[in-house]
Amino acid sequence: MYSIYAYDPLKNKKRYFNITLGKLGPTLTWKDCLKQQKELDRVFDIKKGGKEELTLNNAIKTYLQHKKIHFRTKPPKPSTITLISYHLNTLQNAIATRYGRGIMIKHLSPSILDWYWNIRKERLKPSSIIVHERIVKSFLDWTKN
Repeated sequence: MYSIYAYDPLKNKKRYFNITLGKLGPTLTWKDCLKQQKELDRVFDIKKGGKEELTLNNAIKTYLQHKKIHFRTKPPKPSTITLISYHLNTLQNAIATRYGRGIMIKHLSPSILDWYWNIRKERLKPSSIIVHERIVKSFLDWTKN
């Protein structure tokens, strides 16, 4: 049994949640428990402040987890997840070098995105920029919903 003090969006206040992680043993290690703790914290952060309150790095990690778990017809191939991860990490690195690692999603203004698209259009072929735009715009649409 594990307890966490977190925000409950249904009751609109903080309260204790009891989480059963199972017995520690050969199938469930302490690292697995810590991973579940981090995942729960991420979920509560999203519910508490919304996706706009996440930092760019955490939003990308959450989006990739979302892509792996929630799918409409069939799960995406590992190569697709790798491609999405590459393009989003490119976005993160370009923005982080100019604005810092702690930039939040809500601070990504249209002027920042215009600056980013101008840089990427210089460096990528026209066929690659189409894929890059589709992936990044899908991520940005996910953060707004």
